[in-house]
Amino acid sequence: MNRALSAYSDVYVKTNTNKVEILLELYKGAIRFLEVAEKSMELGEFSKKGEFISKTVKIITELDNALDRKMGGPVVENLAGLYSYMVRCLTKAGIYNNPLLLKEVASLLNGLLSAWEKAAEEIDTNRAPSSNGDTSHNLKETYGGMRVA
Repeated sequence: MNRALSAYSDVYVKTNTNKVEILLELYKGAIRFLEVAEKSMELGEFSKKGEFISKTVKIITELDNALDRKMGGPVVENLAGLYSYMVRCLTKAGIYNNPLLLKEVASLLNGLLSAWEKAAEEIDTNRAPSSNGDTSHNLKETYGGMRVA
């Protein structure tokens, strides 16, 4: 089952040219994982709590790794600092079983998700169709230090 899911995930990422959509899905996935971690914490399912906190940390680490530190400037520095802060909060939440820290990270991720959704709307409205009607590769800009096309 894990292999099939991994293969599906690889195909999805390779065939999906809209990097903003992938970014949005990463944020949504991290938020969902935090909800499961919080519920697991409430139920005393500490192994499951740890698993879902770990999954969230992996997503945040990937988001951090995707930042273009050469081109992003202060926006990237701020995002990198925020991601680092989130990982520290999640680590403490796991150690001390503190649901407030999970909620804080979820709130930060929801704020970033909202900002990226607005940016995605701007990208869509600014995107003009090419001569063949394809809009997927016309706009090549950097938003938040991440190249989107």
